[in-house]
Amino acid sequence: MNIVITGGAGFIGSHLSSMHKALGDHVTVIDNLSTSNYSLDDLADEFISFDLGNTYADEWSVFSDALADADLVYHMASSVGVKHVDEDPKGSLRNSFNINNNLFPLFEHYNSRVIFASSSEVYGDTEDAKETDTLKIGSPDTLRWGYACGKLMSEFLLKTYSFPSTIVRFFNVTGPGQLHKYGMVLPTFIKNVKECKDIIVYGDGSQYRTFCDIRDAIKMLHILGNSSLAINEIYNIGNTENTITIHQLAKKVVELSGGKSRMILRPYENDFSDQFGEIFKRRPNTDKMDQFFKAVHSVDDIIESML
Repeated sequence: MNIVITGGAGFIGSHLSSMHKALGDHVTVIDNLSTSNYSLDDLADEFISFDLGNTYADEWSVFSDALADADLVYHMASSVGVKHVDEDPKGSLRNSFNINNNLFPLFEHYNSRVIFASSSEVYGDTEDAKETDTLKIGSPDTLRWGYACGKLMSEFLLKTYSFPSTIVRFFNVTGPGQLHKYGMVLPTFIKNVKECKDIIVYGDGSQYRTFCDIRDAIKMLHILGNSSLAINEIYNIGNTENTITIHQLAKKVVELSGGKSRMILRPYENDFSDQFGEIFKRRPNTDKMDQFFKAVHSVDDIIESML
């Protein structure tokens, strides 16, 4: 198969690339390397350095050639994370809008089979997030909701096109190679414990998340990309068995590492703007995805793979 991965030098994209190369597929990665931590040596058969958010780029023909031959496109390219939006709201939101406004017409032209990366952020604060839920996000007076709004707007825009697509909403997918930047909590904890630094937990640590191992996530994406039943559908990508408070997560990282890092509680306002707006509970309903594949890796498995 010919595989195209936008944002393919990022965390999820690079793991997808490695999986497909191991399967013997031809992999083309398109990335501007703005949030990448990966060597390009064995990442893909073909690498295109390209800013997909640049409306005036004069190299679109190169990308078009890749799409023309693609059997499957994983569209992972986007501004990364809520913390990125908190630090640069205008730049990150404009970048995400431009990327999808540029790419969706090309996907339509080539009738590309596309897996589109959305986010659990579209669910707001919820304990049993289902793909069919009526969605309610926060006020524009709190800019963190711009990330959720941007993802949701892209989902709506995608639905106006006819190319075969599947929307996936990621719930804290993590594992080896994920950068600690942009508010990624587990990589931050792992980095600090390896460096014998304090682990910072914001608020009282009672907020909880579910964590999904990258190994499970890429299997889910591969299955969906090869299933005609998944076309024009939305799927939560997560692991409901891995629900844990941030306080418990920090404690577990220290215990499994054998380190001596202290856990320090810190108010949000010390490190974030007043536009941040924390989510206190978020857990997916994965019944729909479980019909194809159910995640198998525990929180302990994830932490041990990253230490």
